[in-house]
Amino acid sequence: MSSSITLERDYAFLVGTYTDLDALAHQPYAPTSGEGIYGLTITKDGKLVKRGTTDALNPAVLIPHSNGTMLYAIVETIQNNGEVLQYQIGKDSNLSLKRSFQASGKSTCYIAISPQKDIGIVINYWDAVIDVVHVEPDGKLGEIIQSFKQLYRKEGEWRQVAYREDHWENRQVGPHAHCAHFWKDWVFIPDLGENAIFQYRFDPSVKKLEADTHIEFEAGSGPRHMAMHPDMDICYVSNELFNTVCVAKLDSSDPDTSKERIVPIQYVSTLDNREQTSYVSEIKLSPDARYLYVSNRGDNSLAIFKVLEDGQLERIDIVPTGGKFPRHFAITPCGNAVIVANQDSSNLTLFSRDIESGLITATGDEHDIPAPNYIRFIN
Repeated sequence: MSSSITLERDYAFLVGTYTDLDALAHQPYAPTSGEGIYGLTITKDGKLVKRGTTDALNPAVLIPHSNGTMLYAIVETIQNNGEVLQYQIGKDSNLSLKRSFQASGKSTCYIAISPQKDIGIVINYWDAVIDVVHVEPDGKLGEIIQSFKQLYRKEGEWRQVAYREDHWENRQVGPHAHCAHFWKDWVFIPDLGENAIFQYRFDPSVKKLEADTHIEFEAGSGPRHMAMHPDMDICYVSNELFNTVCVAKLDSSDPDTSKERIVPIQYVSTLDNREQTSYVSEIKLSPDARYLYVSNRGDNSLAIFKVLEDGQLERIDIVPTGGKFPRHFAITPCGNAVIVANQDSSNLTLFSRDIESGLITATGDEHDIPAPNYIRFIN
């Protein structure tokens, strides 16, 4: 069964691809490597049109600055310290490289910009090094204000993985930070290796992170990414190794006391069979925050959850993605379509989305993109 799509307008978007598979902490099994950042458009009638390619090494995360003219592209590699490439976005959505920022750790995987737009947090997965960086008004990343290793285990209780095969076999012998989220007076950084979310106090006047506490998750679960509800003090945490989503309350009471601000209240599975080999990847709320979507790498599916009145979740469907290892996906700003990046089958697949029910249906359309890893709408 296929379905057509009608969008409010054409949307330009970018797709990051893996260009050097041997430089990664993980091992994609894509038939070919990519060339960098691919520009595409999804037309009003739901057709994918390729526009051009920008050369870059393993651009794995693409995050626009709020000014709308600057794009951060994360260079993912364990062979050297990572980089954040900074591109100017042209009127036709073409990219022009302006500068690069050298990170302090390897396998750089995320950047979060503060609500004040003057601080950036750069996350390095391999060695869990956190860089706090000054951000200029035009989005330029400047000096490193603070750099530290995220860790709560004592010396002798952990070790740094040494090479890729070591990492594959030992995901939790040491820290592996994944992303960062600002929330009121705090910053949360999930760590798959430490099996916890680290909580930091953030004072915009000081422009530094102050370690506050950490919230330990179920042993072996491997918290990866977070989605913050826009209207409720609720967040959703994807657990990569357990294939679950944790629903947690966010507590802002008594802001001057040190306490855990994330309080888990529900765990739900993203799979029917949790014994199979699969790894949760992207987690994302719909534009109206009524539904939550999670991609399953291995099961090759999207799990769909309805967000209930209290913020807890009810799983309503699991849909095959039409490819292998869906590392990332994106929902059009109007909410009418979903595009999935299937890393190991090197293709994008297109789904229509019913805004009222939250359910998705494959259109039968796909586009060949080698080793896709990230999708970002830019208009």
